[in-house]
Amino acid sequence: MTPTQYADEGESHPPSRMVGIAGDPWLKVHALAESIFCPRAGILAHENQREEDDDEPPSLYTLPKYELAAIEQALVELKAKCSRDVLIIAGLVICGMVARSYREIWALIVIAVVIIKMCQRLWQRVWEGIELFNRRYAAIHAHCAEPDPKSETMQVVNWFGLLKLGFESVRLREPLRDPLWQLEGRPWRVLRKGSLVIPVFPTKSSLNRPREQHTAKIMAYCRLVERSFQVQCPYGIILTQDDHSGFSVPHTAKFRSSFHKHLLAFRTLARESDSQGVSTPISYSPQACRLCPLGEPHSVRNGRRVQRLGVLLPIVVLRDHEWNEFRCDCGDRFGWKPPHARNQELRGG
Repeated sequence: MTPTQYADEGESHPPSRMVGIAGDPWLKVHALAESIFCPRAGILAHENQREEDDDEPPSLYTLPKYELAAIEQALVELKAKCSRDVLIIAGLVICGMVARSYREIWALIVIAVVIIKMCQRLWQRVWEGIELFNRRYAAIHAHCAEPDPKSETMQVVNWFGLLKLGFESVRLREPLRDPLWQLEGRPWRVLRKGSLVIPVFPTKSSLNRPREQHTAKIMAYCRLVERSFQVQCPYGIILTQDDHSGFSVPHTAKFRSSFHKHLLAFRTLARESDSQGVSTPISYSPQACRLCPLGEPHSVRNGRRVQRLGVLLPIVVLRDHEWNEFRCDCGDRFGWKPPHARNQELRGG
């Protein structure tokens, strides 16, 4: 297989507009997708070189979700922890009985408090075990048909169903890069089967259908996969549901055109912002602002500071009705009070 042949490297756009030129900034796929949601969010992601959060970062408080072997290993470890907790509780009960027989009231109180704490932890682990069993059941009983690579419409897929069909899940260590279009990004996973290399990413909310920023994003990943692996990428996959299901999006001109349009617009916006500074006027949507995490208020002592091309920006202080001080990322960058749902009672400082 050979990479998709673009009519003019931009299909509905002249080649010179799609190909990066001297002075054009390198763009990240994540920032591009953010710009479709809100141009200000895209600029913040671009200037701070922010990447997407990994869905499964190494954490004691994060249960594995997308790897059957990791789920089963977590169940084994959780079973051992629960067994240990039960033995400790049993030992504490015996100690409590001894303390009671000797009328050691303070020792009995301490033992009772520890038993309560241990029971709370055991209860939490039981619920974690139930969640892991549910995920294991979903993984083992998942089914779906392999997407038709010639289809021009979205097809329903399931993550574990694809793995059962023989696709191998691979985490990429480094971002994929396209020097021609000056674009880079790292898909959440790629699925490999024979000569197929399919990019995948999950959305953070349950959707009936992917939104435009999601389809443009997966088209960008398809482009990067083809250029990096020199293979044909007939579709990409967007996971949109908590049950690990989603859609395969065909890598066709219909879906690529949106990606191309937004890449051109964001490249122009990023170039102007890089050259003109923080005063560059950038539009926003009040509806998108309402629940955007970039407009959510945080304490001014919050450790993360907004940067602009490597330079820390000063904090823009907001105050609530009791004059407690707050800040937010979008407010720091653009010097304003975003109309976030939690900002309704905030006043400029």
